[in-house]
Amino acid sequence: MKNCLSRIVSWVSTELIISESGFLFSVMKNVAMALLTCIFALGGATVGAITGGLKGQTTETGFSRGVGVGTVAGAITGVQLMELIVNGEPFSKVALICSLVNGKVFMEWVSPAVLKAYQWQISTMETSLREISDIFDVNTTRGLSQDIIQKLPIYEFYSPRTTSCHDTNCTICLRDFKNGESAKMLPTCRHFFHVHCIDEWLLRQGTCPMCRRDI
Repeated sequence: MKNCLSRIVSWVSTELIISESGFLFSVMKNVAMALLTCIFALGGATVGAITGGLKGQTTETGFSRGVGVGTVAGAITGVQLMELIVNGEPFSKVALICSLVNGKVFMEWVSPAVLKAYQWQISTMETSLREISDIFDVNTTRGLSQDIIQKLPIYEFYSPRTTSCHDTNCTICLRDFKNGESAKMLPTCRHFFHVHCIDEWLLRQGTCPMCRRDI
């Protein structure tokens, strides 16, 4: 009888220990996931704010509003990236973690999300401005004609490796120029951009996206 009672007590004690260990493990796992979520959201928000601020300077959105849009889009993208790392395949996890160390993964994920947010915001803003202009006959800055745009000089981009990243970046799409890629330079300020980027811009605005000088 005593042996049976001792076995029951031993079994109950073991079950309690296992239960407590499982509870502690679950709590630690939830805390780790919350911490990881905060880290990725903060990293995405930081990159998004920088990207949004740069993009905002080259559009009608403005720097402050651009930082706000970029921060929100970056934080959301950072959380989505964390979920992919946690739930993805082993090989994809290794590749993403390696990219995370050098910061490339945030730029590759956050920048497109910020640009999509800007495309939606700018299209909405342009529609509103067009409606206001039609109703009240407000004079706004007009774009250039196709003939003038086609006459702007086009050249083949080439840059040595010593050139800084800022000097080889199209400030409209925020993507780096590649050697051999066609670029278009504005005659008044000598700023250059991707051909398709600056052509679309000049159809709406007759000024440089960077310095706002008239073409």
